[in-house]
Amino acid sequence: MRFPQIVVCAFDAWAANQLRELAAAQRWLLREVRQPAAALELAREPRPTVLVVQADPTADRPDPLRLVADARRLAPDAAAVVFSDVKLSDGDRAAWTAGVFDLGARYVLFPPLQRLVLEDLVGGLMAATLRRVVGPDEPGGTIDLADERYGDD
Repeated sequence: MRFPQIVVCAFDAWAANQLRELAAAQRWLLREVRQPAAALELAREPRPTVLVVQADPTADRPDPLRLVADARRLAPDAAAVVFSDVKLSDGDRAAWTAGVFDLGARYVLFPPLQRLVLEDLVGGLMAATLRRVVGPDEPGGTIDLADERYGDD
């Protein structure tokens, strides 16, 4: 098995910067891209993946949402988190969140966005992904790269 990765597809570097220390401490790859096609290509790699996608519910740009739907179909083991820095009314937020869940996101975040929340969420999703891939027999979800079951990175 290859090293786990966090793929961040965002308009700016904020989310990647918030996850940089977590990725380094856990020895996970952190890949930051701006184009949804590049994020999908990375999510399809055979490795545990958490996909973090920034979307703007007020913009007429379906690419981030299409990425979530495509990842659900083409990379079903990748856990998707969608975040927005746009404030919406309660009704609009609930409707938009329901639509994003239908597309395949596991979590949807709105302001106020905090580093600890994002770290805990991504870390928990990665731990669940590792347990699913590696199995519960490995203590703490650790991966023994010398084990013959896993290929080289």
